[in-house]
Amino acid sequence: MQKADTFTDAYGPWALVTGAARAEGVGFEFARQLGRAGMHLILVDVLKDELEARALELRESLGAEVVPIVMDLGRKDFLADLRAEVGDREVGLLVCNHMHTPADTPTLLDMDLAALDAMIDINARAYTHLIHAFGNAMTDRRRGGIIVMSSGASMTAAPFATSYSANKAYQRALGEGLSFELRDAGVDVLVVVAGLVNTREAMSGYPQVMVMEPESVVREALDSLGKKVRVTPGLVSKAVIFVQNRLLTANAAIDQVGNFQARGLKK
Repeated sequence: MQKADTFTDAYGPWALVTGAARAEGVGFEFARQLGRAGMHLILVDVLKDELEARALELRESLGAEVVPIVMDLGRKDFLADLRAEVGDREVGLLVCNHMHTPADTPTLLDMDLAALDAMIDINARAYTHLIHAFGNAMTDRRRGGIIVMSSGASMTAAPFATSYSANKAYQRALGEGLSFELRDAGVDVLVVVAGLVNTREAMSGYPQVMVMEPESVVREALDSLGKKVRVTPGLVSKAVIFVQNRLLTANAAIDQVGNFQARGLKK
């Protein structure tokens, strides 16, 4: 798509951002920067109190029109209810950012099947259903944008986060394939392969030079929309992914990431 002067010119009046309830999160930072760019905001998350607090903050700080929707995206039937809540608002930009993973980072075989199924429902099926629903509406209008928040863990498996890594690989493949399919449909698709982001205390175990702030991640992502299929924000993250995927063998890359994860997570 030819980029217009503003996001509203390029994509329409409303952006829908999932996983937007946490004050320190990437989803809320997407909402903040898109609100500053003039877009109205639909924020979706399962955390009711936090989501309403974020919506109030955006209304007061930006004067933006904000619609918070409390929704469990792991539900098999969430889409009909979400569509009803969105109503006739034209969602021109969809940011799929939500993610579910156990906080205690168990190995794959130490997780029960219910937890693994929940991860697939939230991290894979919900992404697919959201993109299918709102992507079809965008193609009908011949304009729109979709941002898929993936991870460096999608490029090389991440031991101690194996299911998370597999979910992120699914998201990356979904977005990249879709970008080609919608190339002539007026819809921009961007996959964000993010490295470590300072969104929770668990980042304290990793080298801080590798940890980016949400503001920088989101800024580079929005700058890349309509220009690239995939972006890895930050020079350090770009270098790490290049080395792991271009210079190392698969065995060496997995060993490197596994040892890195063990140190960072104190395994």
